[in-house]
Amino acid sequence: MNVTKAKLETLFTDELARLQPMPGYMRLLKESVLGIWKARQASVRADLAQAQRTADAIQQKLDRLDEAFLFERSIDIETYDRHAERLREDLTLARIAKHSTELDQLDVEGILAFAERVLPRAADLWVQAPLEQRQRFQQLFFPDGMTFDGQRFVGTAATAPAFSYLREIRTSGDGLVDLTGIEPVTS
Repeated sequence: MNVTKAKLETLFTDELARLQPMPGYMRLLKESVLGIWKARQASVRADLAQAQRTADAIQQKLDRLDEAFLFERSIDIETYDRHAERLREDLTLARIAKHSTELDQLDVEGILAFAERVLPRAADLWVQAPLEQRQRFQQLFFPDGMTFDGQRFVGTAATAPAFSYLREIRTSGDGLVDLTGIEPVTS
């Protein structure tokens, strides 16, 4: 069965519109993610401070070792070499740990702001985009593609994680979001 390009694009746009979040969902999502992120950031700051303290302590030991060898001449070259090599390795590992912790810092607020602009307007953005961007949107929204039976899109195409969550919420029956896990639930 042949389907016109316009009809196929309309059906795809309808599919994107069906997946768009309900009003208020993005606000709840943003509040939840930011709350979790801020708690995580406190932990990351503590880890970063600990990694810095560890690196500083190792550097102080290395400095004392250098002083004992170079200025006080209280240790021999073999002892110096053995301890200096171990301390330099420890210092390198401590700096790597610190760097890994620094990499954990993302611009979550920027990512959420982008998602807040894109997800509710996915269908409109797709319609307005040039062909190359449409293809990128399709790959982003449906990484494994979609199945078309000649009349409509069928099956449960793998969607981007954000759309997967939205689909679950939309099909929950009453159209309301269960706030368990999004906001504290008191008994």
